Amino acid sequence: MVHEKITSYEEAILLSEIAANAGAIMLANGAEIYRVEDTVERIIRSKKSIKDVDVYATVNVIIISFSYEGNIHTNLRRVKTRGTNLHYVDKVNTFSRNFSQGMYTLDEAVKELENIRNSKGTSTSLKILGASIASGAYSILIGASIKEIVPAFIVGLLGYLFCIFLEKNSLTYFIVHFLYGIFVSFLALLISYFTGSNYDIIIISAMMAFVPGMPITNAVRDIMSGDATSGLIAATLAFLISIALALGVAIPISLFRFVGLI
Repeated sequence: MVHEKITSYEEAILLSEIAANAGAIMLANGAEIYRVEDTVERIIRSKKSIKDVDVYATVNVIIISFSYEGNIHTNLRRVKTRGTNLHYVDKVNTFSRNFSQGMYTLDEAVKELENIRNSKGTSTSLKILGASIASGAYSILIGASIKEIVPAFIVGLLGYLFCIFLEKNSLTYFIVHFLYGIFVSFLALLISYFTGSNYDIIIISAMMAFVPGMPITNAVRDIMSGDATSGLIAATLAFLISIALALGVAIPISLFRFVGLI
């Protein structure tokens, strides 16, 4: 067990970097704002020589401030991309508790966070399989027959592969979801035209993997916790994602109706 105090300003800077890195990993992978702030603050307060700790986080920024021997130290970390991968959130949360109990030295903590950052997390193939099964299963919930269940599974599979391709090209989240909506809608309409299946059910089912349910939930949770700024920003992002999906879906439907195919 390691319980040493911070003994130099260099160690205080390293502690700040450890806390900022931990918070940035959580923020980039969908953690709630209150959880990010709590984790960062727990890491810093674990050293008794640190005083006056303040942590402020929004959806893409973490600001840390504390005093060490009368000197104020501040660290700001910008998180440019956000996603949802609870594997990293869980790993960092466990790390912060172990660090607070003195199970890591500062150097060991830096290496452990680097290992967490470089860990594979949920494999892409498992994500694709999950999105496909979710699409097919959701179609059953809304009264689909076998004519819709199988196409929903296929469209969900191809749609997720298409989305991964878009994300690798570093497109913005609005463009990614807009193009995804177009792709899913066009594919569902095409299948419906040749098989006579209900394209509404196929589209709705295939969209479930990308409906921003978690951002909306986090936004409500942040607002109820008093983090109004973060909650409103997250709610706005979720709203824009929903708009992008809706616009993307509407374009192929309008074109098919214009040419009389539906």
